Amino acid sequence: MLDSAALQAQFQRTPLASGGEPEVVEVQEKQSPSGAQAAVKKVAEKFKQAFDAGDAELVAGFWAPEGEYVDGSGKRLAGRSEIQKMYTEYFKNNKGAKIQISVDAVREIGDRLAIEEGRTVVTVPETPPAFSRYTATHLKQDGQWKMVSVNESVATPSAAQINLKDLEWLIGTWTAEEAGVRLKTIYRWLPGKKFIERTFVTDSGKKSQQRGVQIIGIDPLTGDIMSWTFNADGSHAIGIWLPVENGWAIESRGVMANGMLTSANNIVTKIDHNGCRWQSVNRFVNGTELPDALEVVSKRD
Repeated sequence: MLDSAALQAQFQRTPLASGGEPEVVEVQEKQSPSGAQAAVKKVAEKFKQAFDAGDAELVAGFWAPEGEYVDGSGKRLAGRSEIQKMYTEYFKNNKGAKIQISVDAVREIGDRLAIEEGRTVVTVPETPPAFSRYTATHLKQDGQWKMVSVNESVATPSAAQINLKDLEWLIGTWTAEEAGVRLKTIYRWLPGKKFIERTFVTDSGKKSQQRGVQIIGIDPLTGDIMSWTFNADGSHAIGIWLPVENGWAIESRGVMANGMLTSANNIVTKIDHNGCRWQSVNRFVNGTELPDALEVVSKRD
């Protein structure tokens, strides 16, 4: 049996590491965040740590004493104590729950107020992932940023919302590059426009290598958008695509060439017509959890 370090090394260098994605160059946008932006993102990181640990008191402590939380069903909780009670019950009934937080924007209003917008993916063993969007208002109190209001909405796709043409913005060639290595991803319609073919190639300047191919289409039995990925090393994966705001979340399950089972949630977000983000989160190999992959930003050629 491989130890977790060996599992991680295999998962990171194998094309199936992201549920059928190639080995990627991790390109991150270089920004100079304001003090509020940096502080709010740090709060999100610490919130994740507390949530993943199942610590209801610590999670509730990110709210101001008079803070409120409105969940995806519209239920409103007022005050830190009520929020803590809710999380205590939640963690009791959802052992092993984990959260991935993607902060999309932070707007600083004056010196003491900031509004955060983002997305979350919550996973509980043996249950489908839950995708949500949220808006959080932060207030600086006694030198610390606390949440005074969090409003959450559940991203629940329906069959009527899903159409393969919703992926048409991906058609074309996309490139991410760093340290002299380029990852080129090509999307094209197959004849009849019932399926999209995606191929991915790495190019180090001297050598170009196709890493795999993915076919995306609608499953006639379920009405879901599905993807089937086949990699050059013999690994493969299947994914279910769920629409979220400005992009897609893909629930992926696969197997490595050595027979080890993998799972991941991959998030593709449209920045604009010429840019998109990709990230793989909640990654597992044979039941062992691995760190989230860094965000990759691709540009349209």
